[in-house]
Amino acid sequence: MSEQIKKVKDFLNKEKCECGKIAVWVYMPAAAGENPYYCDDCVHRGCSCDWNYASKDAYSPTPLEEDYLPTGIEGVDWKWIVREKDEDFKEIKKGEIWTSIDEKGREYPCCEYFYEEKGFDKN
Repeated sequence: MSEQIKKVKDFLNKEKCECGKIAVWVYMPAAAGENPYYCDDCVHRGCSCDWNYASKDAYSPTPLEEDYLPTGIEGVDWKWIVREKDEDFKEIKKGEIWTSIDEKGREYPCCEYFYEEKGFDKN
């Protein structure tokens, strides 16, 4: 079998995102009938489960022993979360909460997504 045919066969046997690309993320609590599969471009990114507080006072009434500050380079390895007040969250100012980012500067998906680098085989 030629290498090109093998690649096409591998593509056909993988779960796909709605956009048609091979899915590398799956949303574990997806509802029945919903496509839980997402490619790296379409997966929803940014979730409070990935946020880290920069101050021990944020964990009151049981503060941490020391501040939990990010390591690495701002804008390369991590970024500050800055948001205006809305229905779900109070205002978040720079220096209060940070999150890790990937090599493309994107926030990671929620912890309810599972990643498989080679994609998910169809059953």
